[in-house]
Amino acid sequence: MKKITKEDAIKELAVFTDKFESVILSTVSNDCEPFASYSPFVKDESGNFYVFVSTAVAHSHNMNATKKAHIMFLEDESKCDHIYARKRLYYNVDCEKFDENDSREEEIHELFKKKFGDKVSFFSAMKDFRFYKLIPKDGSLVLGFGAAYKIAEDGKSLKLNDMGHSQTHEKGLGKKD
Repeated sequence: MKKITKEDAIKELAVFTDKFESVILSTVSNDCEPFASYSPFVKDESGNFYVFVSTAVAHSHNMNATKKAHIMFLEDESKCDHIYARKRLYYNVDCEKFDENDSREEEIHELFKKKFGDKVSFFSAMKDFRFYKLIPKDGSLVLGFGAAYKIAEDGKSLKLNDMGHSQTHEKGLGKKD
């Protein structure tokens, strides 16, 4: 496998989410019950993500209660070089639910129309759906073996996540030495 330079990784980070129409969304309830699914998404110029989610599903309840989620963009299995080294981008995000008739809805709806065209014409009829703004806090970009990066607070630069093989990846997981 070709070694990935930090410069190549930064270029990849800038366009990584452009390849996706949906995001894997993981939330947890106040009772610590996990829930994972996916949602179509759009991204604004500031790097925030938006999903349009039914208030009847667990994600909506969980994000509204905890104001947190974890999102992941994951390379298609059929396109990866190695099943254990699928390219992926993770973020811990803060979640903000739009209230009904929020003044920002039209702007975000336009981003969805631009990305998905007529596929989002049903939005206005879905009264039980709300937009959620997903604000990235910290994240990681994995581009292969030995190419895992922490995303800096600016959202644009990377630091190699170099644990080294002398350190255990299980440190802190309750495993006894």
